[in-house]
Amino acid sequence: MGARKKEALEQFNRDNILTAAKELFDSHGIEKTTMDDIAKYADYSKSTIYVYFKSKEDIFNSIVGEYMDVLAMQIRQSIANESDFETCYYKFCECIVSFEERYPRYYSTLVGESQPTGRKGKNTLIKHDMGREIRELITELVEKGIKSKDMRDDIELEATVLYIWSAVSGIVQIASRKKDYIDSRLNMTKEEYLRYSFRMFFDSLVGGRL
Repeated sequence: MGARKKEALEQFNRDNILTAAKELFDSHGIEKTTMDDIAKYADYSKSTIYVYFKSKEDIFNSIVGEYMDVLAMQIRQSIANESDFETCYYKFCECIVSFEERYPRYYSTLVGESQPTGRKGKNTLIKHDMGREIRELITELVEKGIKSKDMRDDIELEATVLYIWSAVSGIVQIASRKKDYIDSRLNMTKEEYLRYSFRMFFDSLVGGRL
């Protein structure tokens, strides 16, 4: 078998395994899904599964990495043709909201809330955090704000990037988890709370501009 055909076959097998695992994780949950389940559902032997992945957690980490790429692509496409800092900021927020609503299981992992464990109860999830590409996108956003003078130019860049990711992702997380509280105690819909919080955070970013 030629190198290209072998590589294509390996990618095909890997994709089939990941697809089977995604469906099982979504229908049965991560903890209740076993490698035997994945092998049976993907129609492979268990030994074949282990050729491509060391463990169930390794499979899950690969899936999370894929979804991280999806989020990064959505953000990049959303702000690609925008030059205004404020517009880019809100489009970034909208992407995070949309991603959380569509992929809540993987979103909770990205923000460090959900961490599946291995057989002995040890956490084996890779710490994905925001990911390299998302970090770069937020860095570009901050640099855009500095260039437009919406943000001050003496900030700590890396700290500000983490600050924006933590704040925006945290707002989305709280809005989803505390929806009933927001409705009953704040007398706001989830959407109203998100708009209010994103505006407050935006004002904190530009409030100290020079």
